[in-house]
Amino acid sequence: MKRLLVGVVGFACAALASPQAEATLKVFACFPEWEALAKEIGGDEVEVFTAVSPLVNPDHVTVTPELLASLKAADLLVCTGGGFEDEWLPAALARVQNPKLAEGQAGRFFAADFVKTLEDDHHADEKKAGDLHEHGNPHIQGDPHRIRTLGGQLGKRMIALDAAEASVYSANTKRFVQEIGDLAKKLEEKAAALRGINIVAQHEHSVYLLNWLKVHSAAIVEPEVGVPPGPQDLARIIELIPRENVKLALYAAYEDPRPSKYVTERAGIPLVKVPFTVGGTDGGGPTFARFYRDSVDRLLDGLNGKDRP
Repeated sequence: MKRLLVGVVGFACAALASPQAEATLKVFACFPEWEALAKEIGGDEVEVFTAVSPLVNPDHVTVTPELLASLKAADLLVCTGGGFEDEWLPAALARVQNPKLAEGQAGRFFAADFVKTLEDDHHADEKKAGDLHEHGNPHIQGDPHRIRTLGGQLGKRMIALDAAEASVYSANTKRFVQEIGDLAKKLEEKAAALRGINIVAQHEHSVYLLNWLKVHSAAIVEPEVGVPPGPQDLARIIELIPRENVKLALYAAYEDPRPSKYVTERAGIPLVKVPFTVGGTDGGGPTFARFYRDSVDRLLDGLNGKDRP
């Protein structure tokens, strides 16, 4: 009888526990920055799949069976929007037919719908239909003020989708918004020496980071978005560096640094790798706070004459 009672109690506990396990909000994040944001706001209540790692070029996403399965199971889609994922996401959504993620549904969250995007620094007047940055630069994660806004909006969306855990999402949102706001002010003070300096970048990957810190991009090594530089392009950048008093060159963690290294070795300026997104460098770690701290530290090291590979 005692064994029977234990068995019944165990079954009852399992039955009570199962709805809680099912309550997890399944999130499909197009990029690591949106994975990080979903985890900051959702905490233990979310399960997140990310389409690419921080060391993969976000312009080129491979649609795998695992990606499609995660997209089909998702309750919430968190992506950049503004056309950035158009090369792969619409077709993937059409294949999985997940009604929760359809246009106009609460399960579709595109960052570009909530914050203003910036134009690329050097190719705005050369845009063509089909350009990867046709609707503005998509790399929003570089600006903590925009991310702070997006954290607030994502918190509201998670509450709408999972009201039972509203208190969790609300508390996490409040903490995140406060933390990032405070950190942005501290880092702006720390990075004061960067204001107004000229840099060159390999790609238009840090427009928001540089805009936030008041750093001027004097040139982009790529002749067009996503087009590798040729000898003439590299020579043009090398010639420009002393004329514009360029202090350092940047490349993103996912990029092949050889074009920028060629330039810096001949121009005699530091070469700095920036995380680009959350988790892009060891010092960046899996949170926005670490990402911003590491980005600023690396830029300051470059200004002080140090290479940061």
